Amino acid sequence: MVALVEAAAELAFDVLTPGGTFVAKVLAGGAEQGLQTILKQRFDKVVHVKPSASRSDSSEKFVVATGFRGGRTGEDGEED
Repeated sequence: MVALVEAAAELAFDVLTPGGTFVAKVLAGGAEQGLQTILKQRFDKVVHVKPSASRSDSSEKFVVATGFRGGRTGEDGEED
């Protein structure tokens, strides 16, 4: 599931305008740390939110990334 959210984030990098927001539902389990690292490189603020309507024993939460910085960073870390 994390791979799907990472693919959605990559798409967001292509279509969001500066200042944009990315929201995705994730399941807790440790694998989302890489996603958070990627998002923190491209957004001003990244937080995890567990809705109050969600059952306390549920592992679902949302990652909310705000303040997209724009640009596209290649594998070498340089902006394209």
